[in-house]
Amino acid sequence: MSPKTDDRDGAGAERFVFTASTGRCGEASLTEVLRRHAPLVYPGFEEPQVRPMLPSILGTAERHFRRRWVETDALLGRGETLRAAARGDTAFLERIAARRLQMARARMRRSGARVYFDISKFFVRGLHLGFARLLPRFDIVLLVRDPVVNMRSYLNRHKAFAKDSLLPSDRSNLLCMTDSDLAPGELYLWAWFETYLRYLALCEDARVSRSATLRTEHLSDPARVEAFLTALDLPHEPVGRVPPQNTNVTAGHGPTHVSDDDRRLFERFLSRVPAHVVDRIGYLDGYVPAGAGASQAGAAA
Repeated sequence: MSPKTDDRDGAGAERFVFTASTGRCGEASLTEVLRRHAPLVYPGFEEPQVRPMLPSILGTAERHFRRRWVETDALLGRGETLRAAARGDTAFLERIAARRLQMARARMRRSGARVYFDISKFFVRGLHLGFARLLPRFDIVLLVRDPVVNMRSYLNRHKAFAKDSLLPSDRSNLLCMTDSDLAPGELYLWAWFETYLRYLALCEDARVSRSATLRTEHLSDPARVEAFLTALDLPHEPVGRVPPQNTNVTAGHGPTHVSDDDRRLFERFLSRVPAHVVDRIGYLDGYVPAGAGASQAGAAA
């Protein structure tokens, strides 16, 4: 787990923990683990969520209205926030982070929590630049899934990649690549690498008090989860097994089955990544892509 820790936190002081996450890697399961076992922690799952109050078609209309005007894409980390990160507009990102912190503190007050655990793929895609200007210290967690399985889970979802992420060719990226000839699956593999690299960069930030890694498959292992919570110095009750929260399955997209084509695509993409980048990513030490027919229908947000 290799946690980074220091002793700067005062007793009873508010704490913020952020995730470096690709999405489709156990965010919903981690949220449920914290809800069940860490009563002083408020887990914010891709906040601000839109929770319509109106029924049926009216609820759909309300959702669109609120995402545009109330719990906006910019607050979530999409849209203008992604564009601001690309152009280095830290003033805009600071305003977004200030509003997000206001919302987080309100949720902590209402729930009696002392720790806000932000669980979202958007933090390292631009929001981190705003939060880092406002918080004297915070913690960072890498939530990481097998890259081939993560890619296949996203492809099953049939989402528009550019809605939630910058393209690999953007100059603000740590792994900047030409994307015109990348297959759809390679875009998600690139996002996996970029997320990992941004986590490593944040670990070097003096404002980061603690850092730790949690693999998706370990979310179903109470001993590993307990060790993870202990490494972050998060108060918690004895950890029991939490059933996987697979939102692909609940949304009707089915389980994640990896094919030989998926493995070959990973190998093709890996050949395009500079060797010095691959060497920095500990997850890839001894890594063998999941084989044909392998299924991972477990924890994946």
